[in-house]
Amino acid sequence: QEKSKNKIAIIYAEGNIDGNEKNIHAGYTKTIKKVLKDDEISAVVFRVNSPGGSALISDEILTQMKFSKNKKPIVVSMGNYAASGGYYISCAADKIIASPNTITGSIGVFGLFFTAEELLNDKMKLYFDNVKTNKFSDLGQLNRSLSEEERSMIQVSVKNTYNNFITHVSNARGMSVQEVDSIGQGRVWTGIRAKEIGLVDTIGGLVKAIETASNLAEIKD
Repeated sequence: QEKSKNKIAIIYAEGNIDGNEKNIHAGYTKTIKKVLKDDEISAVVFRVNSPGGSALISDEILTQMKFSKNKKPIVVSMGNYAASGGYYISCAADKIIASPNTITGSIGVFGLFFTAEELLNDKMKLYFDNVKTNKFSDLGQLNRSLSEEERSMIQVSVKNTYNNFITHVSNARGMSVQEVDSIGQGRVWTGIRAKEIGLVDTIGGLVKAIETASNLAEIKD
């Protein structure tokens, strides 16, 4: 039997979205672009197995997905996890397929800010002074806690990132922002439940995703 000349590319996105070359990093934008420009490839399956990570890297990957999706079909196949940033990079696909027990959703944003004033001041007896040009010049110093104004600034940044997240999902999934917010706020869902609430399209594995991609690309052989 003669082999079909049609090709479907599978891009594996495994691990935290943290910029580490062994995990998911900004270089995925180049991979997506390269694959979708390849005339020999008819469709793409994006296999996502990630609990999330950097909002910035997630946004870069999603932006490239949006630029590229009009060129040929993109189908996301979710592994064990496609949560938080893992859902962020998935939401713009033409179809999203999850396993019944996939952990997905976790549409939310949080920020961590570490200080060490107790260690430095009380235990090590180190004290600091500085000269600054404005009251936020030393934002990020380890030797002191955040002021209320600084906390407020960071909280605004977190909230803006969250609003961007739910807006992207709203546009990609054909839902209102309010609907996405009602199932967002960091909640996690199984694949089966995610299908019921509109976050994924179909239940299945990688083979199902390849079949779906070939159907969208109208591949006959």
